[in-house]
Amino acid sequence: MASADKGSDVAEVGVRKGVSTVSYEEASGKTGKGIKVDRVANIYGSTAGASSSSFHIYRNHRRTEMFRLQKMDREHETKLLNEALNQKRQRNEEESARKTDKKAEKRRRKKLKKKQLMMEAKRKEKEKEKQKEKEKE
Repeated sequence: MASADKGSDVAEVGVRKGVSTVSYEEASGKTGKGIKVDRVANIYGSTAGASSSSFHIYRNHRRTEMFRLQKMDREHETKLLNEALNQKRQRNEEESARKTDKKAEKRRRKKLKKKQLMMEAKRKEKEKEKQKEKEKE
C-alpha cells in the first residue's frame, strides 16, 4: 500500500475502478492539484474477527458508535415531539383567538342591541310627551 518514492511517502488513492499512486503532498492538497484524502475515524471497524488482541479496540469503537446512534435517535424523537407540541400549541392559540373573537362579537352585538332599545325607549317617551302636550292644547 505504501512505498518510498524519492524520499517521500506515497499513498494509494482509489479512483472509481482503478487505484492510482500519488505522493502525500499531492494527496493532502499541498501541490495545488486539489486531491484530498478523507480521514477515516473508525479504522478498526472490521477487526472484530481478526484476532482477540484487537477485539477490545473494536468493542470500544462499537460502543461509542452505538451511543452516537442512540443520541441521534433521542434528538430525532425530541425534535418530533417539539414539532408536535408547537403544532398543538398553535392550534390551541388559534382556537382560543377564534373563541375570544366570537365572544367579543357577541358582547358587541348585545351592547348595540341594548343601546338601540334605550334609544327606542327614549323615542317612545318623547312621543308620549308630545301626545300629552297635544292633549293639553
